[in-house]
Amino acid sequence: MKGKTVEISKLSDLQNEIREVLHGNFNIPRWVVAEISEIKQNYSGHCYLDLVEKDEDSDKLHAKARATIWASAYRMLKPYFETSTGYELVAGIKIMVLAGVEYHPVYGLSLNIKDIDPSYTLGDVERKRREIISRLEKERVLNMNKETTLPEVPQKIAVISSKTAAGFEDFLEQLRSNPYGYKFYPKLFPAAMQGDKAESSIIRALERIFEHESLFDIVVIIRGGGSKSDLSCFDSYELAFHVTQFPLPVITGIGHEQDDTITDMVAHTRLKTPTAVAGFLIDRLASFEATLDEYSEYLVKASLSILHEKRLQLELFRQKISSGSLAFVKYRGERLLGMTAHARLMVQQTIGEHSIRILRLEEQLKNSARNLPERKKMEVVHATGRLKQQSLILIDREEKRLDKFARLKTYAEPAQILKMGFSISRFRGKALKDISSLNPGDLIETELNKGKIDSKVTDIKKKLYISKN
Repeated sequence: MKGKTVEISKLSDLQNEIREVLHGNFNIPRWVVAEISEIKQNYSGHCYLDLVEKDEDSDKLHAKARATIWASAYRMLKPYFETSTGYELVAGIKIMVLAGVEYHPVYGLSLNIKDIDPSYTLGDVERKRREIISRLEKERVLNMNKETTLPEVPQKIAVISSKTAAGFEDFLEQLRSNPYGYKFYPKLFPAAMQGDKAESSIIRALERIFEHESLFDIVVIIRGGGSKSDLSCFDSYELAFHVTQFPLPVITGIGHEQDDTITDMVAHTRLKTPTAVAGFLIDRLASFEATLDEYSEYLVKASLSILHEKRLQLELFRQKISSGSLAFVKYRGERLLGMTAHARLMVQQTIGEHSIRILRLEEQLKNSARNLPERKKMEVVHATGRLKQQSLILIDREEKRLDKFARLKTYAEPAQILKMGFSISRFRGKALKDISSLNPGDLIETELNKGKIDSKVTDIKKKLYISKN
């Protein structure tokens, strides 16, 4: 440039000058808040990080810087942070670090981390949890999955887990070796259970299960234990929302003993471990079977009590009919004697009143007197016959009623019911009352009056998933 004096420097001189300026202005370490976007440890034990600052609403990147934790400091800071928080130093978490500013002529600006504050990370994680829980409460979906009905006999199980997870194998073994011999039908829908892809992987598994929702009774989400950072995917809003909206009950056994994740909170039932989930399902079937046994015993006792009561009633009817018949015969006999005495009195009165006529009509009266006893005798005989006949008719009627009661009793017997065209269907030796315990492919036995039929269930029918658009 003509007419002007221009100062010309080498690049290294400029870089050194920049370093001196930065060192002079940032000679004291500062506490810095940032999110880890990438972290790795090299063979010598040094830790290298990329730190970023993002907009909380849009995720827009505001700042980015490289950082280093030298091996001597990393050996102390890493276990201190993980022991204090329960989280690993991994990408995606926010940290507060004490860092010095360094500038290298070749590698540029970087931060040298000297200390870390675990309490900040814990506070940030808890703040995010509270925000998600508050959002679910405002949307009135927090308890939606808890309102689904857990089947009395949950045997068809959709399982979301890693195929190689030890917890998944423990879950299957617990179901297979249950002491009652119950049959369970678990179907695995593989998903990543930790890492950056875990959240989306579990959601995709839920969507695949929904496509075949009618084939399952419940959904089980299980995994083995792990650090808090391994379980961070279960504290996401999207996964929790999908669980709240699912039409089947969701049971979690994520394998941690301390605080619940948000997914645990919104699930229908939360259990500690995969084996605890298996134990819960086995116990539910055992409880249902015990209830059936109680009902069966009550039904037998009630039936015997009713039969005994009806026998007593029949005996009472028989006694009443017998005593009533005797009383009726006695009453009619006494009435007949009264009528006879009255007739004699009337005859005597008639004789007294018409004594003169008797004298005048002596011959006629003699004939009438001779015929009168025979006639009255015949009347008495006829009246006695009618009385006996009516008594026999009454006794015959009551005997027919007794026969009718006896026939009604025989109609209630199982053998008689079968003769009338009814049948009894049994599944595993127990009488069927509804189809809730049947599955396609099950064999049932139907007993008829003469013979039995073995049948195979080919089809049984089951609701809509409210998905978030």
